[in-house]
Amino acid sequence: MISLTNLILVFLFGSVVSYLLTKSNRVLGSIFNFLLTAYALYEIWNLNINYSEKLFGLFNNLESTFKVTYLGKYFALVSMIIISFVAFFIIEWIKKKGIKPAAFNAFMLIMISGVLGVFFANDLLTLYIFWELAVLGSFLIVPMGKEDSKKAAVIYAVTSAIGSYMYLYATFAIFKRYGVLSFEQVSQQLVNDSSLFKWFIILFIASAGIAKSGIFPLHTWLRITHGNAPDAFSAVLSGQLVKMGSYVLAIAISVFPTVQMFSSFYHGIPLLNYLLIWLGNISILIGTFMAIRQNDMKQLIAFSSIANGGYILVGLGTMNSIGYAGGLFHVFNHAIAAAMIFLSFAAVVYRTGTTKIDEMGGLIWRMPWTFVTYLVGIISLAGIPPTSGFISKWMIFSALVNKGMFITLAITFIGSVGSFLYVFRPLAGVFLGQLKRKHADVKEVPGIMLIPMLLFVVLVLFIGVYPKPVLDYISSIEKVLGIKPISYSGFEIVTPLGKWNTLTVFTMFAVGFIIATVLYLIFPRGKRVELTDQYTGGDYLYNYDLYHYATGFYRFIERLYDRHPSFEKLYGMLAVFFRSIGDIVTDLIYKPSPSGYVFWISVVILIIYWVRW
Repeated sequence: MISLTNLILVFLFGSVVSYLLTKSNRVLGSIFNFLLTAYALYEIWNLNINYSEKLFGLFNNLESTFKVTYLGKYFALVSMIIISFVAFFIIEWIKKKGIKPAAFNAFMLIMISGVLGVFFANDLLTLYIFWELAVLGSFLIVPMGKEDSKKAAVIYAVTSAIGSYMYLYATFAIFKRYGVLSFEQVSQQLVNDSSLFKWFIILFIASAGIAKSGIFPLHTWLRITHGNAPDAFSAVLSGQLVKMGSYVLAIAISVFPTVQMFSSFYHGIPLLNYLLIWLGNISILIGTFMAIRQNDMKQLIAFSSIANGGYILVGLGTMNSIGYAGGLFHVFNHAIAAAMIFLSFAAVVYRTGTTKIDEMGGLIWRMPWTFVTYLVGIISLAGIPPTSGFISKWMIFSALVNKGMFITLAITFIGSVGSFLYVFRPLAGVFLGQLKRKHADVKEVPGIMLIPMLLFVVLVLFIGVYPKPVLDYISSIEKVLGIKPISYSGFEIVTPLGKWNTLTVFTMFAVGFIIATVLYLIFPRGKRVELTDQYTGGDYLYNYDLYHYATGFYRFIERLYDRHPSFEKLYGMLAVFFRSIGDIVTDLIYKPSPSGYVFWISVVILIIYWVRW
């Protein structure tokens, strides 16, 4: 078995090899990337828990170390499943990648090396180092997307920096106060600390997770970054990189045991956890209502990622058996569902060249397997059985009912109902309805791109029927963290609201599907007509596009909150303010003018006089 250090070095040096291979043949370089990610998935799968190794010496006898924990291995496995499947998809997709395919493949491997380091870091500083490496790799890929992608990359970097620097400040503060950095030692010190210092530490470390997860109020980067990043990479952004934020939140809440550090505020939940749960609540509402308004399908699912980040935070924040398990299970479910949906969008863009919902329609007749991927993905995202997405949401609902948190329960329920609405919009606007004349010759994407998409479909349905492999990891994580493990057997999950038998539910849906299929085959089929062959209110149709019903799809709902407050606008105003300050400084310092030189000479003379130097 290869050591973790060598595995990360393989990816770093492999980025150079990938660059050269892609320069000579872009498909060859992509195959190399896929083989490396598949190999890493195999190695991580076989890692032994509690295996550790020294990376390098720090200072004052401190060491940077890796350690395999159940929590880190769970997140690493989810990440590498997403990344390896997407890497396979890219083998064909990259043929139409317009700019810098060699750099794209090289930066992907640099990002993955950072991701692996984050999940196996055993101390705060090592995690920060690899966190920045992962951000750097992804930051360099984002500008390779659409026309606004450079602006998106800047917003992504600034938001990440806010969380990263707060995390780093907390790390230095911990070292100055306790002289330790490993998670276990820091946890012991925080539990025994009776001052308000631990409040500051947990909030600052959680800030990195909030920024990366797209949790309110640091949520605004997801829309523009996911919407403008290269299409296939959006699946990694939403399916994997956002989960790095969930991992840091899990460390802040549970590896540093907030239940032991703070007194109970509401039904066994500390005040700090309760505040984080409310950030999750607000994220669910913002993500849901803003997703309903979107006409760009990638931005729509980006807002959905904000809402689902809220579900994960609500589940983790409850810190009880079923709620915490639901939060971790939702990490897996959202990662898979988001990757499925973004890959199906990448397939659509690959064939049509657009992400605008109202510019498409009827693609189910040309891209049926892409439609199946999207359909199963949104069913899981909306939390509908028999997919695995239902299980995690049901576990979170059960925990909230058990805790008596009915306002949060109502918000999560609104989020679920809203998700039915927003995922239906691309379904109706892109795949159903009339096929546009300009898309008459569109055909399904090549098999190389279909294979990972359909494997995701199988995985979602399999875990929906047999969730035991995922629950085995989650149960082990809860044991190690001192949380009562969730009760379950092969097909049955026990919660305070009763037992849920996944096999029974799947059988019921399967029987219903068979009956519907038989009825469809027996009865006469509907008549297919042209778009103009219908009632039009006495008017004559001249233009297909003008009557496409995806335009203003939920206008009757959107008008209810047209004048909503916008943090995106607020941050935009702050950006304009700082840009103006920058312009003033530039004018004063860098532009050669007699008045500028006189001003700065005067300032220097005044400073010298003031300090009497």
